[in-house]
Amino acid sequence: MLDSKRLFYFTTVVKAGSLSGAETMLDIAQSVLSRAIQQLEADVGVQLLRRNGRGVELTAQGDILYRRAEAILGDMAATLTEIKESTSRASSRLAIATPPAFSSQYMPEIIRRLLLDRPALNLKILEASTGQVYDYLAAGEVDLAVILTPPKTPKITLSKIYTESLGLVMHPDHPLAGLPVITRAQLRKVDLILPATSHGTHHLLEKYFADKGIPPGSLQIDSLAIARSVIAQAPRFCMLLATQLCREDVAAGRLVIKPLKPSLSRTLYLARAQGRVETPEMADILSHMMAVLSESDSLPMGEPVP
Repeated sequence: MLDSKRLFYFTTVVKAGSLSGAETMLDIAQSVLSRAIQQLEADVGVQLLRRNGRGVELTAQGDILYRRAEAILGDMAATLTEIKESTSRASSRLAIATPPAFSSQYMPEIIRRLLLDRPALNLKILEASTGQVYDYLAAGEVDLAVILTPPKTPKITLSKIYTESLGLVMHPDHPLAGLPVITRAQLRKVDLILPATSHGTHHLLEKYFADKGIPPGSLQIDSLAIARSVIAQAPRFCMLLATQLCREDVAAGRLVIKPLKPSLSRTLYLARAQGRVETPEMADILSHMMAVLSESDSLPMGEPVP
């Protein structure tokens, strides 16, 4: 078996053209290099280098070994790199916090795609209210968080994921269910289920209703599943929701959704603490999120109303 260190010294001497040149490149004494080459020649049983006035030159057999040595050393370096990358992938971790609506609708497919790319990834998913995902991010408990409202701080780095339209979701027997669109004035008169927290969609509604404020709601619910069930069972209640989040209920006839006039939309962001270095895993999950959201089939609600 050939010694890899001797092969490396041999190829370096050949590239440098002399023992003195290799000594400078490697910072190793000429005597050490000379002894390593002598041992290599003993291993293969032939002379590999001959001295000349300018330094050293390859013998015919030395030329064969030099060409093979370059490939052998290249394969060894590639093998070590692959091992290091494999170790890095095996030990990589990623933690993310998302609101319930996003988790239930999109995360299963995002997780599936991410783990196909990185099967050894140690993945941690936390589901929390919009306000709590900020807390997780600020406390360093997660690497990333899906948020709806950009925070007013330079300490958070944001990546835009998707902008989605919101409509008014109601029971098929609701008095407004037959209208093509719902105006802001009509929206003030419905029994609206509101978010229980003051983050995310709540801020969006404050802007939408502007100076007159959000209409008081008799129900405040943060659970998407509970809110949809309440609307499906009680025709008096309505809720502002993204079209993708009630697709199955609308298709089954349990709910209807109507566009708003003026239209209402919200933007989802992937947030990370500014001091946290972006890893390949973070870039991958962002890519998968954007792909899944862009592929999501939205229900038709008529043409957007300005």
